[in-house]
Amino acid sequence: MKTIAAIVCLIILISCGQQESQTNKEITEKVDTVKTDTNQIKITFYKVNGKGILLGDDIKLLDENLKEIKDISYLNEQFVAVTEVSDQYHKLKPTDDYCQEFKYVKIKTKDFEGYVDGRKIYEPIENTQNKTVKIDNNEVSFNATAYFGVGVSDEDGLTGCSIHTPVVFSDKSANYQGLVKMVKNKNYKQDYPYFELKEDDGATDEILSIDKQGDKYLLKVKRTYQEGGANLLVEIYKDQSGIFMAEIIENERTEE
Repeated sequence: MKTIAAIVCLIILISCGQQESQTNKEITEKVDTVKTDTNQIKITFYKVNGKGILLGDDIKLLDENLKEIKDISYLNEQFVAVTEVSDQYHKLKPTDDYCQEFKYVKIKTKDFEGYVDGRKIYEPIENTQNKTVKIDNNEVSFNATAYFGVGVSDEDGLTGCSIHTPVVFSDKSANYQGLVKMVKNKNYKQDYPYFELKEDDGATDEILSIDKQGDKYLLKVKRTYQEGGANLLVEIYKDQSGIFMAEIIENERTEE
């Protein structure tokens, strides 16, 4: 009898252990079956607790079947909560190349929740380029971002994909956290409209210092190319309409 009782207890313990393991898996994973016109695709999402900034002039909110619900392009440059991210990259069309692949991201606001193309949302990340300083009892910071598409590198090394990743600027005294627009001048002739810190196969930027002169912040940025480099002096200020702007006022090439 003792032997039988022991065996029964062992079976119960194993059964409980399996149930607990399965429950924990259900908590940490979420599998959605995405229906398409021709077949069914299972996409696994993992839960996260983060935030990101929507960016683009064509941002569509999708339902659980990845069908368009509505256009949310009016939320361009706005922060939203990020609650889930697909575990793999996907293509909109079979003919899309690797650089066009992306992860689906579930977002949430006070008014709605749904999925978006991961190339339309950027999240602040931990990065050596990030810089936070206190000036006159005020804290300002510059934070690098990444989007949910294929970046300039992956586990195999450089991808050859070209992307822009804007910096999130925070000024506590101004109660501001968001992007900074670029001023076009002789030192900046690109069409990309946001201040960014380069970190790709072409160049890498490092903020050396942040000072304040009047109402402007002055950034000294060291840029390193594959050959040589440059010292940049960048002004951050509000324009007449109250928008934070970045203007490169000095761009001095160096030899390294």
